[in-house]
Amino acid sequence: MTTPYITKNGEIITKEALIKEIESILNLIPAKSQTTLSLDVMNSLECSDLESIRDSLLQKHNAIITENKEWLLGLADG
Repeated sequence: MTTPYITKNGEIITKEALIKEIESILNLIPAKSQTTLSLDVMNSLECSDLESIRDSLLQKHNAIITENKEWLLGLADG
């Protein structure tokens, strides 16, 4: 089903797009193997739950980028 969902930020997105985005973000975060999500499980969640998962993952990803940037800047200073 491709029913549009409006996020708390006013973004219009579908459940399928949210699931793909979550999987993509998970694969950006350093891990030993690629992440593949169960579509049955993910489709059972509400769009608001998927939005929360996506937003939490984005925050984690941004925190990792910030940590790496600080580490690299520390190398340049040292």
